[in-house]
Amino acid sequence: MAFVLNSIIKIGNYSFAGGVNDLVIKKNIHTIVDSAVLKIPGAVRIVREIPAIRDALGFAGLGEPGSAANRRAESIDIAKLFREGDPVSIDLGYNGVLQNEFRGFVRRVNITTPVSIEMEGYAWQLRNRNILASWKKTTLREVLGQVIAGTDIVLSPDIPDMPLINYRIPNRNGLQVLESLKDQMFLTVYFDDNVLYAGTEETRTTAAGGITESMTNLEQVTYKIGYNCASDQPDLKIRSAKETKVLVRIKQHSRTGAVTTYEAGDPGGAVEERNIPFTGHPDSLASLAKNGLKQLKYDGYEGSLSGLLEPFCKPGWKAVIFDARYDGGRAGTYFIEGTEVGFGVNGGERKVQLTYRLSEGSTNTEVK
Repeated sequence: MAFVLNSIIKIGNYSFAGGVNDLVIKKNIHTIVDSAVLKIPGAVRIVREIPAIRDALGFAGLGEPGSAANRRAESIDIAKLFREGDPVSIDLGYNGVLQNEFRGFVRRVNITTPVSIEMEGYAWQLRNRNILASWKKTTLREVLGQVIAGTDIVLSPDIPDMPLINYRIPNRNGLQVLESLKDQMFLTVYFDDNVLYAGTEETRTTAAGGITESMTNLEQVTYKIGYNCASDQPDLKIRSAKETKVLVRIKQHSRTGAVTTYEAGDPGGAVEERNIPFTGHPDSLASLAKNGLKQLKYDGYEGSLSGLLEPFCKPGWKAVIFDARYDGGRAGTYFIEGTEVGFGVNGGERKVQLTYRLSEGSTNTEVK
């Protein structure tokens, strides 16, 4: 069976199903802003139907709607059609079966040859939203609700119940607030379309079954090496936790000057330290330390697995890998950290960035 690439790209009031020179879409659970760069010809020749001519010809019995007699061809400068803030939707696939790969907004139009259109996910709506607020006692969810107020963004139901004390936002835009939470607290902060998640990876699930701390309910994709993806995967490298010595240290400073420390990892290892003045819940601090350690030290993969656009998957899913080679050493279930989709005149490709192992695998070669 032949596989024919298809695309439907909508930008502002315009849509097109072809003419893409190149398209790259990047998403990652450790990157707040989803991004896409689209390259298309700088000028196109379009055909418009002229209503007055159509009606006159139809009345005289000389033409039918859509006939060549009532249409006019003209050249359009593509760069002038789009502007920052135009909504974007990108669907890609094969043989008419398409999946939505990106929704967001135009960030910048570069007048080049071909025209390059830079796009961002729903994080774009937070760039120009400045926030000045403070709380004596609050929660992570309440703070995020203030950040997204007035936008099309919604909060994930999986955001953990994390208390914050004496938390202040000193007139920063929404993206700066999210970056601060991410960097200061080892939080995982990312968008799934217009759904914002912030918390630890263990409390995020994309399945319908509800919150899980084991990640077993995550949506999954199945790869059989050499069957629905290439046998040669040069960018997929095994990573061993034993080879990484790191100690994550979380410090809590109280108003009296007392310091409480939570640690996770290897004594004597390279220290990653965070000072957190605005959360006083011991379970939350211990969870943040463990989450930071998991980002830095794990058994799994570095790099990416390359395949076609199918099978479809997203960051935050799990990948079940079947591989009969290397005594099944690459088989197992792994967490998907990010994806990079390429599409254009050279075909379509999805690179899946894998990280830590969720379960042991098998050499079983049957794709289920």
